[in-house]
Amino acid sequence: MNDSLLVNSHISDYLSSLQPDLPDFLENLYQKARTDRVPVIRREAQSFLRFVCLDRQPLKVLEIGTAIGFSSCLTAEFLPAGASILTVEKDDARYAEACENTAAYAADYEKRRGCGCPSITCVHDDAEAFLTTLSDRFEQFDLIFLDAAKAQYPVYLGLIRKLMKPDSVLIADNVLQEGSVAESKFTVTRRDRTIHLRMREFIEMLFRSGEYDSMMLPLGDGIAVAKLKRV
Repeated sequence: MNDSLLVNSHISDYLSSLQPDLPDFLENLYQKARTDRVPVIRREAQSFLRFVCLDRQPLKVLEIGTAIGFSSCLTAEFLPAGASILTVEKDDARYAEACENTAAYAADYEKRRGCGCPSITCVHDDAEAFLTTLSDRFEQFDLIFLDAAKAQYPVYLGLIRKLMKPDSVLIADNVLQEGSVAESKFTVTRRDRTIHLRMREFIEMLFRSGEYDSMMLPLGDGIAVAKLKRV
């Protein structure tokens, strides 16, 4: 099933066919999210997140925007033993569903693998407030996955910067907004201009501030990847 917004379906379907199948629990959760129109990480972006987790083997992961917990579970599938994921969600109903889904996933993981699942801790809070709390505690993470309110990405980045170590990796999803960020704001409908301008601001911060080594990938709805520049 093609769900890429930036690559034609023929290429997207071929690329998806090259990826290993997800465990049944994850595939069923993904399909449920799509049916219920819950925004979750798309196929191509899933493959990239999988690769980064397998390559970097992060022990401490932060996710901003839990939704129903699919990406937390997906990430946990490819983490080393003893790793932990901290994920924050503001919406009441989605937070409750995420707690149920991550608990069920942990049980499925242990049944399939015969060992304990990397821990997933869901936090019910506003993302900006929670990031501020983490910053005040001088927390740092190996991998940070940002997939929350798009208009708040510039605000989140200012706080995320304080949570990154020199070798930390930031992955931000849905940054190309179906390609509209590459267009003039005047071609975007008035109701979408705030998100358009904020996302452009976020991208400028990543690529023009001089603080990050960054790249943009046309996967799913666009992924930005960044690390702090070494001094």
